[in-house]
Amino acid sequence: MIKAKEEKQTIEDIVRDINMNGFSIAEAVIPEDKVAEVREGAINAGADEFARVAEERDKSRAQGHIIGAEGVDQAKGLINLTQVFAPYLMHEKILGVSEGIFGPHIKVIWTSVLINNPGTKRFYWHADWPYNQTNASHIPAPYPDVIMGLASIWMLTPFNKETGGTLVVPGSHRMNNNPSSEGIRGIDRHAPYKTEMQICGNPGDVLVYDPRLWHAVAPNLSKEARVALVMRFAPWWFNVTPAMKGSPEHTKMVVETGGKNYDIPPIKRNILEKLPEDIKPLFSHWVVD
Repeated sequence: MIKAKEEKQTIEDIVRDINMNGFSIAEAVIPEDKVAEVREGAINAGADEFARVAEERDKSRAQGHIIGAEGVDQAKGLINLTQVFAPYLMHEKILGVSEGIFGPHIKVIWTSVLINNPGTKRFYWHADWPYNQTNASHIPAPYPDVIMGLASIWMLTPFNKETGGTLVVPGSHRMNNNPSSEGIRGIDRHAPYKTEMQICGNPGDVLVYDPRLWHAVAPNLSKEARVALVMRFAPWWFNVTPAMKGSPEHTKMVVETGGKNYDIPPIKRNILEKLPEDIKPLFSHWVVD
């Protein structure tokens, strides 16, 4: 029997999947022999930030906000802590897909590392900012049928049913609301959904999705940590200032209302200056000295 030739995954394939289903898995973005370097670099660099974010999360929970799944460690503003992952942002399946959807002049608005430790519990169905209705700054539902960014989860360890591969509801990106809101009747945001599926992939693969997609943290039933990078991309016209501490929008919408804290750490100028020239434009939209 002659085995059918395996077709190479193309940018067009990924863009089509995102448009139709709300997500796609870009295969082998980080080479297999480089995954460990990226994983260990991110974990080591984020060690101090894990504690700070946990403290920030606990304060927000004490105010009654739904934030952060139990058992998950996070380090935000990862680009300031390590640049080990930066070269892969230019991969054609990442930057090429972003430009294929939005055109040129793409920016990176979020970089972090997430560790879903053994015992991590299932978390609630939501869509990402600016569609998460629990965030102080968000697009009120019903929101327009327009994709305003690309979210991505970079697998640095295996994603499967045991380790807690991300749960998604295919096609839900076409809804004008999501279960983070109380406005969807008959939907228990903490319960399984009938058409949900679990993302499975190999270290080096990247889940790329429309931020409107309903998704949830899955239980980690294994004895190993599930490690991933989280990156967000946006077109030049997307306004990130409501998530920038110190900006008038963040002060008015988040601080003054006592709302759920959501902030995007800017890149430090000395970090920006040492990035490769082709990567600098992705981060130059928000810089601090």
